[in-house]
Amino acid sequence: MLPEPDEGDLFYDIEGDPYYPDGGLEYLHGIWMLKDGDWDFVDFWAHDRTEEAKLTHDLLDFLSSHMRAHPRAHIYHYANYEIAALRRLTSQHRTGEAAMDQLQRERRFVDLFRVVAGGLIASEKGYSIKDLEAFYMAKRDDQVATAGASVVAYEEWRRTRRQEILDEIRDYNRTDCISTKLLRDWLVSEVRPAGPYPVFGDTPGPKADEKVQAEEDEDEALRERLVPVGEKLGENVATLLFDLSRFHQREDKPAYWAIFDRLAQDSEDLLDDLECLQGLEATGAAIKDKRSFQREYRFPEQETKLRVGKTPCVKPATMPEGINLVALDEEARTVVLRRSTAKGPLPDRLDLLPPRPIDNRIVRKAMASTTERIIAADPRASAIVDLLTKAHPRIDCVEPGVAIVAEGRELVEGAVEAIGAMRDTVLAIQGPPGTGKTYVSAKAIVALVRTGRRVAVSSNSHRAIGNLLKGVAEEAGDQGVECRIAQKVSDPSDAGDHPAVQVVSDNEAPEIAAADVVGATSWHFARYDDAAFDHLVIDEAGQVSLANVMAMSRVARNIVLVGDPMQLPQPIQGAHPGESGLSSLEYLIGEHRTVPADRGIFLPTTRRLHDDLCAFISRAVYEGRLENDAAASAQSLVAPDGTDLAGARVVGACHEGRSQVSPEEVERVHAEIESVLGARYVDRDGEQHVIGSKDVIVVAPFNAQVNALRSALDSDVKVGTVDLFQGQEAPVCIVSMTTSDGEEIPRGVEFLFSLNRINVAVSRAKVAARVIMSPSLLDTPVSTVEQMKLVNTLCLLEEHGER
Repeated sequence: MLPEPDEGDLFYDIEGDPYYPDGGLEYLHGIWMLKDGDWDFVDFWAHDRTEEAKLTHDLLDFLSSHMRAHPRAHIYHYANYEIAALRRLTSQHRTGEAAMDQLQRERRFVDLFRVVAGGLIASEKGYSIKDLEAFYMAKRDDQVATAGASVVAYEEWRRTRRQEILDEIRDYNRTDCISTKLLRDWLVSEVRPAGPYPVFGDTPGPKADEKVQAEEDEDEALRERLVPVGEKLGENVATLLFDLSRFHQREDKPAYWAIFDRLAQDSEDLLDDLECLQGLEATGAAIKDKRSFQREYRFPEQETKLRVGKTPCVKPATMPEGINLVALDEEARTVVLRRSTAKGPLPDRLDLLPPRPIDNRIVRKAMASTTERIIAADPRASAIVDLLTKAHPRIDCVEPGVAIVAEGRELVEGAVEAIGAMRDTVLAIQGPPGTGKTYVSAKAIVALVRTGRRVAVSSNSHRAIGNLLKGVAEEAGDQGVECRIAQKVSDPSDAGDHPAVQVVSDNEAPEIAAADVVGATSWHFARYDDAAFDHLVIDEAGQVSLANVMAMSRVARNIVLVGDPMQLPQPIQGAHPGESGLSSLEYLIGEHRTVPADRGIFLPTTRRLHDDLCAFISRAVYEGRLENDAAASAQSLVAPDGTDLAGARVVGACHEGRSQVSPEEVERVHAEIESVLGARYVDRDGEQHVIGSKDVIVVAPFNAQVNALRSALDSDVKVGTVDLFQGQEAPVCIVSMTTSDGEEIPRGVEFLFSLNRINVAVSRAKVAARVIMSPSLLDTPVSTVEQMKLVNTLCLLEEHGER
């Protein structure tokens, strides 16, 4: 869809350098525009991170001012790069966020690639803007001719600082902007259907400007109030608190952007979108039921992830608006929708889009309250201040800087005692795979209850909370301790399954007030104004955001963070500045891979890993601090011919041009499984087993490879991405890296070579792990020291397996 041309229209293009340290640099933003009756090129430059922040501020200020002067103007670009970069830059640099949101609400950005892809069949070989220029402009004669050449040229400028290189890049960007304008004109004259132009987005006006100004004023006021915090606790803490104040809004933005993007698409484009349901047509009139309308619709054959109970957004609409999905029959291809009468009648035709994010106002309000306590130096905020400042934990009989559990002390006993002796502080407990985090946590919680204290339990999911509560119930039963346990859930099916745990769905349920131990997510604990509990124990704290811990911190005097930041990180959707996007445990441990002995407790003994596996994981991930117990060491895996199959190995599989699916690795995985079937496995209890398909886990990084593996392997073999298997184990784990080489990596070095993901994948195995990979993958080019370290992990594994 194309809006009506306007003399204020802007034509926009970015040049970026992906090799600039720490995530690349968007160094040139160019705009072709009509200025005082003549066409002119406006360019914004940045050559370092500080200049990039200033560029972002100046550019958003320019765009907002220009759009106020031209209420019907739009910003044209080609493909998603420009809008994605602006979204990231405004969040990353904490500037222009409100203005960017408003530009998107008004749907000012127009992606001409979508117009081309939806309305043209071109005779050219591709659909890049360079390919399409054959239809509407003369051949280029710039020195810099392609996006790749501009990257090479800019890297050369960084080395030589020759101004003529920047001039050539500027000319190239200017031509790109002009090309975008000429393409728009050609599409209007040759492709756009006859008839009126569509109305785009929210109506601009004074209220929109007031909203942007109000957000900016609110941010400025918070900065002022945080000045004393910076003076007392450090500027880094004040900056972090400011960044955290917008965490949930930033986290919600990708979901809203996805909705706005779909609102801008043609209905037909949504048919293959699993997040949507396209082409709904009413089967009859709407039925009025009290204060709502209800109506049945049919839809074309398609797959969808939408389910009953969700509140999808509706298209057409200028703003995201939810509707209740009360029935869905995929076989009959019918849905029933319900909407309040106050929102008007249900239309005859519509599309369903993804729902809006979960309402997080209660969590944001709790965070704001906690921030005000920190500003006021309120002693009730002592524990969260210790977390933000990374202070030594205050524990009775333990001096700052001294190991929390003395060397030689029995670890579980020492950990339980330390948790009971906390004085309004925070304590980290890091447990690598198989080291008994749940066991230690349950013992500590029961010990607290025995001494008359109340404990709040939270985590990243109801299931994780239920698992720990089950451990507490079993431990209390073993010790003969009376322990009343309640779990707050929205859906009872999400709760744990121990009969001693009372499951409630009401935040005000009397069982919660009466319980010694209460399990719930941050949405429940954010409701507490004062410390109703003595300790807040957060399981899987490596996947719980620092922001959510802040929101929950008012509920208890002490905070215990249990987890492992070296396993899967928290799933983050938004772009967050500084350290505000880290999990609580990631933030507290900082640059260390293992928590220092004077800052927390490291559980060093795994009961899962065979000697060879433990040696690799300890060296590669845990700074040499991980060991295994005697029973794990005694495990063995021997083939029928007597070959020792235990240990971690790299297995080569040669292929080229493979990105997210590798048939060669599917074949190799099948062969590796065949080689272990029938092998004799001796477990940690000395019991002998014959390895079958159910004893093998197969991990792949991409869903496409997972699907290919599932199709080729026995149905008893468990296959999935690593996210599916955290917390699980099997005698044998086989990992398919899938991608042929560095040129084919679809989601970047940081994803494919993630140390956390490799750690979780390999450590699913009790006795044997095999990593199937193309040898060329070890030659992946890197641009930073961090990337070099990531690739080195597999080099280390190859070396380890050859010993």
